[in-house]
Amino acid sequence: MLAENTMKLLANPLRIAILTWLKQPDVAFANYHQLYPYEQYGVCASLIQDKAELSQPAISLCLKSLSELGVIEAQKVGKWTYYRRNEVKIQEIVESITQQLHQL
Repeated sequence: MLAENTMKLLANPLRIAILTWLKQPDVAFANYHQLYPYEQYGVCASLIQDKAELSQPAISLCLKSLSELGVIEAQKVGKWTYYRRNEVKIQEIVESITQQLHQL
């Protein structure tokens, strides 16, 4: 059974928004600029913070939760951290939820 914690994490609108933004970063962050192309490393945490219009600690906590769940991956580049979706883990969660719903 899918852990209750996973469902709680995915029920958060900001976390869903971040996952949505990271799916098509060229579109979601079209008005933002970062040093590297999105497909190279992902999206810089500072851009996610700017788009969400939240404090750095609030965004860090949200990104940490998504990273611990495994649906996003972090990569340090210099002093910056970049995030991208982990499509394999997202698919595993989707399949698990689908299987559980079919058993109801």
